[in-house]
Amino acid sequence: MDNNSISQVFADVAVLMQAKGENVFKVRAHSKAADAIKSLPYPIVDIADDAEKLAEIPGFGDAIVEKTQELVRTGRLGLLEELLEELPDGILELVQIPGIGPKTAVTAATELDISNFEQLEASIESGEFQNLPRISKKGAAQILRHAKLRVQQGSRIGLGSATQMAIDVIAELKTRCEGIVDIEVAGSVRRSAELIGNIDIVCSAPEADIHGVIDAFTTLSNVREVIVHDKPTAVFTDAKGFQFSITLVTPEAFAGALVYATGSVDHGTRLEALGSERGMTFSTSGLLNPANSPSSDIQSEQDIYERLGLAFVPPQMREDSGEIELAAKQDFGNILTESDMKGDLHSHTNWSDGRYSMEDMVSMAQERGLEYLAITDHSPSATIANGLSPDMLIAHNTAVRELAESSGMRLLTGTEMDIKPDGSLDYSDELLADLDLVIASIHSGMDQDSAKMTQRVIDAMGSPHVDVICHLTARLLGKRSPVEIDIPAVLEAAVRTGTVMEINASPDRLDLRADHVRMAVDIGVIFAVNTDSHRTWQFDNMRFGVNTAVRGWVEANRVINTLNYAELMAFLALPKSERYAFNKSRGQQ
Repeated sequence: MDNNSISQVFADVAVLMQAKGENVFKVRAHSKAADAIKSLPYPIVDIADDAEKLAEIPGFGDAIVEKTQELVRTGRLGLLEELLEELPDGILELVQIPGIGPKTAVTAATELDISNFEQLEASIESGEFQNLPRISKKGAAQILRHAKLRVQQGSRIGLGSATQMAIDVIAELKTRCEGIVDIEVAGSVRRSAELIGNIDIVCSAPEADIHGVIDAFTTLSNVREVIVHDKPTAVFTDAKGFQFSITLVTPEAFAGALVYATGSVDHGTRLEALGSERGMTFSTSGLLNPANSPSSDIQSEQDIYERLGLAFVPPQMREDSGEIELAAKQDFGNILTESDMKGDLHSHTNWSDGRYSMEDMVSMAQERGLEYLAITDHSPSATIANGLSPDMLIAHNTAVRELAESSGMRLLTGTEMDIKPDGSLDYSDELLADLDLVIASIHSGMDQDSAKMTQRVIDAMGSPHVDVICHLTARLLGKRSPVEIDIPAVLEAAVRTGTVMEINASPDRLDLRADHVRMAVDIGVIFAVNTDSHRTWQFDNMRFGVNTAVRGWVEANRVINTLNYAELMAFLALPKSERYAFNKSRGQQ
């Protein structure tokens, strides 16, 4: 189990305890434990056998230590199972909806027999739900919006969670099977889709070892039910019904099998047709020659595409959305890669709602090889995020500049500025002018209609100080619906005002989403890909943002934090009206 999954167990316990009316101190203890585990910079399983080391974690008393050890040892927590037995079904589902707390969830479950999002949606639409205590007409409307989103999402999970689950399964399988030659996650995870319905893995091993790998796969620690157990595939579901599959091939067939298993169905169909035209068969067994066997000289995915008369198509783009036509004409050499990223322009410290000090965040940024970092703690309107007063911002700027001197890291003074409901900004022009970078976002008034929300953002773009609009739709995947906003109008305003649009790399956001990124590319928008890190380890999320950019066909010269530090500062020194022309010139050099 990883830190996130262990943290979630303690968070679930806290919710269920609160729903049951348990002592508030017990509730807080489990909630604090969940937060502490999630914030650890190392896997808690590494120290789980050492009670003394566990006790050093803030908030870890004897009871929490014992529960952690039980969870790591068995994969289950007896207390959680007891609470689930005692309380009505669906509590943990319902509390995922903003506006529904544990007490309301219990009331909805007991009085209205609501145990899932579909029933919640139906109850609101019938008017029954609005009769519950503490539920207003406006509140019910917001809850309905979020419930509809969860119904639409179904059993799919976020990319971040799915990626970690795939990593954990592959790591465990490798430790149990010495015969594995190659193994990769495929399918929608490898394409970096934002929501994942199942995890597909492709693995190669010598013929004699294939059955052993299948046996090991179907007896992994997270297996609850085996659906398929037969060469060359195996399928199982975990305790929550989430499906994992593996395809086993010999090493010489691995590259073709990986290509086949990665692309969408439509992408695969196109490749099958191209293979047929050339007398080859393309299937789960890879690319087979006319003799119905893998070609010995195929060593990589690049070789597969070359045999089919195409340039290599990055995994994230394999959706049959025009990539095959383009690959028949040219390569994708200019598409953004993670190695292109020189810095991060959106990060938080414990001056606002980050969990780590400036020093810790800068040290980790250096460790990750970043050339520069913007420290963008929140502005005053973000009260829940401990936004900085004007005086605190001045002190914050001083601290950033001093740390730049002492650390040797190139740091930008900045703020994540709240865009108020009327489109105005938190700080005075004088304060904003003293910053290297101003990023602006929506954190309140999310129930405005599309016209008001759109104008609100466009008004903020009109400020000469607002450099970047961040996480435009304010969505939290699976938790909060996107705001209603006219995306094309905002993107056109970005080009008109010289404002950069962020692709937020947090796997909880991925905002802009990939189809909006593709739209923005067509309009001519330039981007910043940022992690929005609140914890040191979240700098690793940059890959998710880059992958979203690739899904939207973003070239490296369209992203401002692929500029080196001197180039970036030259870009920011320009009036906004000149920035797009400056950036466009990069592609002509």
